[in-house]
Amino acid sequence: MNNRRQFLATNFKLAAGGVIFSTVAVASLRSVLAQPAAPISSGTRLVLLGTTGGPPPKGQRSYAANALIVNGEPYIIDCGNGIVRQLVLAKINFLKINRIFITHHHDDHNADLGTLMGLAWTNGRNDPIDAYGPPGTEAMMRAFLDYFRPNAEIRMLDERRLVPPEKVFRSHDVTTPGVVFQDENVKVTAAENTHFPKSNTELSAHHRSWAYRFDAADRSIVFSGDTAYSDNVIALAKGADVLVHEAMHLEITRDLTRKLFIAQGRPPQEVESALKHVLETHASTEMVGQVAAAAGVKTVVLTHLIPYREPEVVSDDMFKEGVRKYFSGEIIVGKDLMSI
Repeated sequence: MNNRRQFLATNFKLAAGGVIFSTVAVASLRSVLAQPAAPISSGTRLVLLGTTGGPPPKGQRSYAANALIVNGEPYIIDCGNGIVRQLVLAKINFLKINRIFITHHHDDHNADLGTLMGLAWTNGRNDPIDAYGPPGTEAMMRAFLDYFRPNAEIRMLDERRLVPPEKVFRSHDVTTPGVVFQDENVKVTAAENTHFPKSNTELSAHHRSWAYRFDAADRSIVFSGDTAYSDNVIALAKGADVLVHEAMHLEITRDLTRKLFIAQGRPPQEVESALKHVLETHASTEMVGQVAAAAGVKTVVLTHLIPYREPEVVSDDMFKEGVRKYFSGEIIVGKDLMSI
């Protein structure tokens, strides 16, 4: 008898009225599913779940992801790889997440969108989860449902699940700027940033990259997404309390990233084109300072930190230095699991 059948035989008994759980089974399930929830409170709290710039993975930091908790309700901004583990470490109950917002379709920002939804369903979630993102989000979710189907079919047969994942995983393409979501806690507004240059005619119209503004009763928080200097982000962030902005130390990034791409074995022409993308479509620390000053925000939180290197070679003070040339407000260099 295999382990799975042995566990079922040991811990569960079928009865006419359903399934009877043994004490051992109940304890096992509690151990698996127990997850400390974020404290229930009023007000708005930002939790940085992942703060490294991608796509190269790093051991010291997790991929791009944020949680905004408003009156106890968690809203997720980006789903880089490892987000569920980061949520557990941050004591945010991933079973309680109802809304997810994706800034753009690079895998260091969207790789675990399906994983987050899938693990929620697997662990008993039956209520819908809504994901909002640039065009392509709905297609991604259809593809994930196909990928997820064998797991779902097995669990629906073995566990007699009543609600299929198709009823839980919902997605929405955000095609135009403006208000994309509103409930009793927040109003969410999108603006297109400059991560995908319009000059690149090979990009079809559906490749969009969004910044999001969350207006709650007590605070307004803007997430730049990946972007270079952007007038749209400035307009979106006007008067905001907090601007969460990606940051790149330009000089060190130029040198280290070229070496990294060569070490990855890329051909020379690909090295140069990939490096051009990094340098031209991400924001230097000086750009971040200019954007923050023009928007008149109170606090800047630096995240999606570049260059890609471990151990880290850019200190907090080095990241702050470029921003400080233009911005006199509070500057916070983000760390994974930091609460603001």
